[in-house]
Amino acid sequence: MDCWHHEIDKATTEEEVVKCASDYLVLWAPRELEPLALGLVEMRIESGDDVERVKRWLTDSQASAYANSQHAAHLRELAGYFWHVSSRIGQVRRERAHVPATAPYLKQQPSRAA
Repeated sequence: MDCWHHEIDKATTEEEVVKCASDYLVLWAPRELEPLALGLVEMRIESGDDVERVKRWLTDSQASAYANSQHAAHLRELAGYFWHVSSRIGQVRRERAHVPATAPYLKQQPSRAA
């Protein structure tokens, strides 16, 4: 599923990252999410806050899933993906916060009347 990580890295806005995460979660078959079904399958990813909630839930749920190695592998894959999504959202937010509304070199200088 490296292509999904690549899509996260290519996303340039928080909305694009969230959309990728939502699409990724929808693709997991209910059978693959069986141990997570009660809390995760019904969760929707519509915002950066949702990503953080799912990431936290996946991390907190890992201990109970280790009883079945197949479920543990799925859980680790999902958790790793949502850590990446969360990290990318943070990166996009930082980039947006550091970009000035208008580039200073584009501002018009007042003309000097001689």
